[in-house]
Amino acid sequence: MARVATARGFATTFRALIRLNAARELQYRANFVASLLGAVFWLVMAIFTVGIFYEHTGELGGWTFWETAVLLGVFNALVGVIEGFLRPGIRSLPDEIRRGSLDLLLLRPIDAQLYVSFRELDLWRIVDVVLGFGLSAYAMHRLGRTVTPFEVAGFVVTFVAAVALLYGVWLSLMSLAFWFVAVENLSTVFDALFEAARYPASAYPTPLRIIFVFVLPVAWTTTVPASALVGRLSLAGVLGSIGVAALMLVISRIIWRFALRRYSSAGG
Repeated sequence: MARVATARGFATTFRALIRLNAARELQYRANFVASLLGAVFWLVMAIFTVGIFYEHTGELGGWTFWETAVLLGVFNALVGVIEGFLRPGIRSLPDEIRRGSLDLLLLRPIDAQLYVSFRELDLWRIVDVVLGFGLSAYAMHRLGRTVTPFEVAGFVVTFVAAVALLYGVWLSLMSLAFWFVAVENLSTVFDALFEAARYPASAYPTPLRIIFVFVLPVAWTTTVPASALVGRLSLAGVLGSIGVAALMLVISRIIWRFALRRYSSAGG
């Protein structure tokens, strides 16, 4: 019963944070136009870049152009999730730890991790998500594919797992600020590594493929969900995606709680 109550409390708090951020973002509706133009520009550039590869080959790691376009749509949607929901709140954590202003956040009567993670949201980045899914849908149309109920369910599950995995990785990286000073550079490393998810994991040499699956699991974020839409996903892939995401969430929670116990506040 306690776990149910906690889950309900998390859901209630998250809804409240969504409403608060929505009210704030609606005051600056011009941001929607800027987000839309920026999202369209970067998506077009990404398609153009991928197209350059296919000027010289018919397949990339066994994936055709339109299959890779499906994956690129998933990648773009995840970028929208990262920039709109995962990055805005957590990115301030290192500065708050250094200044001691984290003390004020820890005094709030809600779970500190939940509040720090989602206190600030850039809701206009939902444009990236919509455009990404739109690109995937159009690419599937060009492939002549009609997804089965299992494939739809597999995509939903693995996409949610990808979001959970990215959240766990992002929170773990930013939590290192409790021990190290300049962790902001890690966000640049994170972005660079995530760029690898723009292409199918099978397109990389075997050593890199192993790293992207077992060490830095970016392959689980785009290749696996896109595989569901192009008919390449197996039940093992779905279960593996869930397992990796759950493991990362547990690890990030452990790191966060251990970091808070170490935190000595502004007063030292």
